[in-house]
Amino acid sequence: MIVSLLLLFAVKTGPSVSSAALGKMNLTVKAISEGGFESLYKQTFSTYPNEKLKKSFACYLSTSTGPVAGTLYLSNIHVAFCSDRPLCFTAPSGQETWTYYKVLILVKILH
Repeated sequence: MIVSLLLLFAVKTGPSVSSAALGKMNLTVKAISEGGFESLYKQTFSTYPNEKLKKSFACYLSTSTGPVAGTLYLSNIHVAFCSDRPLCFTAPSGQETWTYYKVLILVKILH
């Protein structure tokens, strides 16, 4: 219950209608070039053989460092988020690295 409330407050469509529309258009172009939304989802995350993508959304995920633009995926097994661009992180060693911001949550723990 707490996780589902956090998801509701942390995810929004965008700072404006035009920004959200542009995000959705970019997501569609990316999905078409990768073979569709389901193919893009399965390339981005480890999935189960029986997992089926139900819906995907362009959105912003609120983080402690600010909003991160990306895609929210809803499947029959997971709720997942992947940023549109790699983000820079500093490792404990001080070395900077670039990686996509990903979140993967089992749907059954959201009930």
